[in-house]
Amino acid sequence: MGCQRCNGFMIRESFLDLRDDSGRLMFEGWRCINCGEVVDPVVLTHRNEAPTSPYRGRTRDRRMWKRLTAEQLEPSAA
Repeated sequence: MGCQRCNGFMIRESFLDLRDDSGRLMFEGWRCINCGEVVDPVVLTHRNEAPTSPYRGRTRDRRMWKRLTAEQLEPSAA
């Protein structure tokens, strides 16, 4: 497996997470021996489910934000 960040060599490793609030302390993942990038199933899920368009909002509460369409992103020629 190659690293997405630096194209380095990834090794399988067990990690210990002391600040995890889900109750799991140990997890398996991949670590790049070149740059240190760590990839696990949660990271891959979040990368695959990334928003497709930017948000517009004045609040820090993302539930109030609205997605922008492609037409709203393009500057008007008027």
